[in-house]
Amino acid sequence: MKKILYANILLVALFTMSAKAQQQLAFSFGETPHTLMLNPGAETNFKYHYGIPILSNFNFNTGLTGFNLSELFLADNQSFRDKFRRVLNKIDQDDYVNINARIDILNGGYRYDDRTYLSFGFYEEVDIMFYMPKDIADLVYYGNVNYLNRSFSFSQLNVKADVLGVLHAGISRKVNEKLNIGARVKIYSSSLNVETSHNSGTFTTFSNPQNIIRQSLNNVNVNIRTSGLVGANDKVLENGTDILSKTFLGGNLGLGFDFGLTYHFSPQLEFTGSILDLGFVRHSKNTRVYSAKGDYTFDGINFEFDPDNPRDYWQELEDDFDDKVPTDETTEAYTSWRPTKINAALKYSFGEIRRRRCYANTRKKYYFNAIGFQLHSVLRPKGPQFSFTSFFETSLSEKVHSKLTHTVNDYSATILGSGLTFQWGKVNVFGLVDNILGVRDAISASNISVNFGINMVIE
Repeated sequence: MKKILYANILLVALFTMSAKAQQQLAFSFGETPHTLMLNPGAETNFKYHYGIPILSNFNFNTGLTGFNLSELFLADNQSFRDKFRRVLNKIDQDDYVNINARIDILNGGYRYDDRTYLSFGFYEEVDIMFYMPKDIADLVYYGNVNYLNRSFSFSQLNVKADVLGVLHAGISRKVNEKLNIGARVKIYSSSLNVETSHNSGTFTTFSNPQNIIRQSLNNVNVNIRTSGLVGANDKVLENGTDILSKTFLGGNLGLGFDFGLTYHFSPQLEFTGSILDLGFVRHSKNTRVYSAKGDYTFDGINFEFDPDNPRDYWQELEDDFDDKVPTDETTEAYTSWRPTKINAALKYSFGEIRRRRCYANTRKKYYFNAIGFQLHSVLRPKGPQFSFTSFFETSLSEKVHSKLTHTVNDYSATILGSGLTFQWGKVNVFGLVDNILGVRDAISASNISVNFGINMVIE
């Protein structure tokens, strides 16, 4: 069991060494078509745009709380077992690992009229949220001998993992000089889902004069829901290529919506906000739902040797357990909700106005400089996770624009980031890096961010 626990921690660590792209860094950065994906109500000056396949938007997002990788893997002549024990004693049930990866396969848009811009595309996404099951990890690693009368809670089992494709179409409409609104409809195609939450029950070991100890399961109610993990032949992930092939309308389907707006209090002061992934997926293909519910008390086995009437004690124990804590496996359908995201930003622009020749009556007015702040929240099983970012934008030329940020979130209070976008003819290239200081010492950083894209833009 310890080897299994080590393997899981190592797997989490390897994922965490990936780059972490905070999409909120690109929010309200209106020089790129990607802004429309974060706010369908964003203002644009494009006549049309289309993304370079695979490269139009490519980002990774991962981070962890409670410890960093250097505490496990730094070469300091200490054994991994000692390091692992210190980390295990340090984390708690509210610490988590978050992994998100997204790649745009297709992305494009065109201007329907002076006030209306339409966009469409398809992207694939991997999203994993794993809360640290502190009690279960302690029980597996240390055992229960030294923890008499301590209750280990199953409620800490909280995991959600999704692999899906998203086909989408959106509209951005300028209502008047102050208000621009937008919406996007999404069709989800989930090829893999694993989730467990809202579990309950405890495992407790008591001292017992009759047989040294008593082990008790109380009010256990545990469930695990999966789709796409187990095939029709009961083999787990028999063909990994099926996972990707089913992300385009071949998996379990769902529906979602994005809404957004941009409002100008004055020509220089604007508010932008959006609600993303307000939707669900209905899982009915290749589903497996596992559950266990009940109470059980075990005082040990009193062996009685009777050669004339031998007893199968282990089978009796198994039958007794199954009777009092019945387990079930079904293929019933279930609904999984997407992690809804909320963004809001207030920005004040100043300096010289950069002139635009197109759509003189409805175009977005860009200034050479801007300051502001933004809030980002994503709804997770244990509650919303918040980030607060302050930023400064400046244009280095008519074609090169930059953004500097400072973010406070669960990972750190000193996250510095930067973004750069430039136009070379019809080619728009953008790159975003968060936690610049962490890039120098990635193993000690709780998060590192990278996001880039290449699009063709015609104004």
